[in-house]
Amino acid sequence: MEVRKRTEITVETSEVMVLRRTRVYRAWCTECGREVDMVGVPDARAIAGVSEEDPARPAKWHVYEEPEGALVCMDSLLKSI
Repeated sequence: MEVRKRTEITVETSEVMVLRRTRVYRAWCTECGREVDMVGVPDARAIAGVSEEDPARPAKWHVYEEPEGALVCMDSLLKSI
């Protein structure tokens, strides 16, 4: 009688994003229903790799207009990548 041994390997990966030049704001996201980090639209475009010439913003981003400019919810931004 032959005994077979089974080995199962699970690999988990994670991603780390370091934002050095980006100003990150902490604000309430009404669509997420909680306090989240937010960045300006130019920084969000750079993170997502969307060109400045493209006038459309990804529809999945939670964008909020502020007097200083629009802010994008980081959670929705990272989910759209």
